Amino acid sequence: MPVILLLAGVFIFGSCKDKKTEPKDYINVSAYLKGQLKYIDTVPFAFLKLVKKDSIFTDSQYITKEQVKNIINEFLVKELEKGNFEKNYKEISFADATIKMVTINYESIDKSNPVSRIDVYVNPDKERISQVYLVRSKENSDSTITQQLLWKHNKDFLLVTTVSKKDQPEKTITEKIIWDDRPDEE
Repeated sequence: MPVILLLAGVFIFGSCKDKKTEPKDYINVSAYLKGQLKYIDTVPFAFLKLVKKDSIFTDSQYITKEQVKNIINEFLVKELEKGNFEKNYKEISFADATIKMVTINYESIDKSNPVSRIDVYVNPDKERISQVYLVRSKENSDSTITQQLLWKHNKDFLLVTTVSKKDQPEKTITEKIIWDDRPDEE
């Protein structure tokens, strides 16, 4: 009997040792944003940029697709690439009944990552991403720049840039870029 228990223990221990951890099934945020950039290459719409500085409307102008891509490329850091993403971020997800979405939150494990937070809002009825929210920070010698990007699928995005300098009030610039202002299909 002790021999059988010993063999069973060795078998169980050996089988546990060989089990591999299942790969994480994170959303590929970088691929999604790159896909959205490819999508805007196909749209026949103009890109309207509305600017507010410290909550006061200051400007509106039409911008090019290249200018849109330059804004978004600042968020496409190497940490968001498929091979790096899973080791740089932890995931928390929940269903939010108030907005009728599934929210998937990715928080940076390493505080030095330029993109510290990502929220992906998934519409479970349409089975697609509805919005993506990213927070990016950059430390300069005399200031800290924090950017928040809210990308609405195939529609527009909002970029809020806050500049903080020592002994000075924060300055906030809000830019909304719109290319499709048609109502969403229900």
